[in-house]
Amino acid sequence: MSLPRIVCPYSPPLLQSFRGRSVAVRVDDAARAAHAAYDVAQSGNELFCVIVESRLPLQDISLSEELRGIPLAVMAPSMGRFRDASEKIKAWRNFNLRVYLPCDGAANITALKILSSLGVQSCALFGIGHDDWEAISDLMTYAVLGLFPHASMEPFSFIAKNYDAGDYLDWGALYFDDPKKFLHLDGEGRVALSRAEREAGQFVAGCLAECDAAPALAAVRERTRAWTANFLNNTVCSRCPGWKVCLGKFSALLPEGSGCSDFFASMVEAARQYKRLTAPPSEMQVWRP
Repeated sequence: MSLPRIVCPYSPPLLQSFRGRSVAVRVDDAARAAHAAYDVAQSGNELFCVIVESRLPLQDISLSEELRGIPLAVMAPSMGRFRDASEKIKAWRNFNLRVYLPCDGAANITALKILSSLGVQSCALFGIGHDDWEAISDLMTYAVLGLFPHASMEPFSFIAKNYDAGDYLDWGALYFDDPKKFLHLDGEGRVALSRAEREAGQFVAGCLAECDAAPALAAVRERTRAWTANFLNNTVCSRCPGWKVCLGKFSALLPEGSGCSDFFASMVEAARQYKRLTAPPSEMQVWRP
């Protein structure tokens, strides 16, 4: 099994403290992205991507030409005014990037559609406690079944392409949230299993070197099986028709956020329809007497 990628803040000393890993390095300003990418390579590690965690709307984020070949995850709170962002967003089609926007209002849901229609890869952030699940369902339908050409929008595109009625589907890695694939470091090098746990100060190891120790390995195994608790405790999630493509990710929002059940049921049906529409055509057999 390959080693999990490392998600860490941009810090040359921290990057120099380990080698031979695939790294998603976090910066708070796009102006630091090129330097961060360079320092990852200089540290003896491999760059997976640069995560730009900006407090600015997309209209105020500038990506220099030197970033064109660098894989970027651009996370912003909003698009801002489209007329001020449109030209730079059109140019971003030639960059190796994906834009992440929260679905916390109608403006951002519209912005995700605009990004997709302009050919920019995007990812919707939802499950934050006050989601408009009906609007998110409409967004999903556009992303998966929209008739006009558009760029992929996650997690909807991933779920539709990878859905299997006979298996479970975990898409947490799209958000760097899957301890089998990503471990998170803080500025001191301590290891957490997710961004939320890093921010909460919940660490499973004091450094990467300790991650092969039994407690850290046990924590990863326990996390990968956490979804089974829904069946052991007979929770509402375990009876949800959309369980196989959710795995209880939004259980903390219930019952107030129970609209997620209807959404994931719709997501399953859209995935099935997508599979039918994209299945290779079978050769027509002409009847014979």
